Amino acid sequence: MRTSICAVALFVIAAASAGCHSNSAAAGDRAIRHDTAKARALNDQAFALLTRENYDSAAKLLKQAADADVMFGPAHNNLGLVYYHQNRLYEAAWEFQNAIRLMPYQPEPRNNLGLVLERAGKMEPATENYAKAVQMEPDNPEFIGNLARAKVRRGDTDEQTKKLLEQLVMKDPRPEWNNWARAKLFIIDRPSGQPHGATPAAPNVSPPTPPPITR
Repeated sequence: MRTSICAVALFVIAAASAGCHSNSAAAGDRAIRHDTAKARALNDQAFALLTRENYDSAAKLLKQAADADVMFGPAHNNLGLVYYHQNRLYEAAWEFQNAIRLMPYQPEPRNNLGLVLERAGKMEPATENYAKAVQMEPDNPEFIGNLARAKVRRGDTDEQTKKLLEQLVMKDPRPEWNNWARAKLFIIDRPSGQPHGATPAAPNVSPPTPPPITR
């Protein structure tokens, strides 16, 4: 369990630096403390920094939030976003997995983990995580778009892929995604033997904006 891991890690660090059992025990106490109010306040401050792309300062506050309450899921999710923006994919995946365990009914960590896995070239687990996010929030165009893109990248042309693309055409307010979905639908529906025309590539996906804070 993450709480136990953090407690052991802080215990060892404190013992090595202070050389004193009482200091290491105090570090362990801090690790298992659940000061949710403090964690939420720090997370709120970090969220504002994230929206301004001040990732280093946000990371410091989010680590403090996780130390105040290691079970506070939004801090892990937002710290994962920091690492994703910094291309620290292993650390981002770790934090999103923590957020999923702590907030199993929130779709954002699933979607965000999918983005990390896709960037790492792991398309199968990325697609699975996108699909879970869409299942949890079926009308979210960002989740739909990510799942559609992943399936197109895999070469899928099944009915589910077509349905996702049609949803993007009807619901997605982002012009580049709407145009991309129309182009991909044209390719899938093109009669056999029709000449291939020039079609737009999949749009570049910007890093996700921080999701709403879960209180």
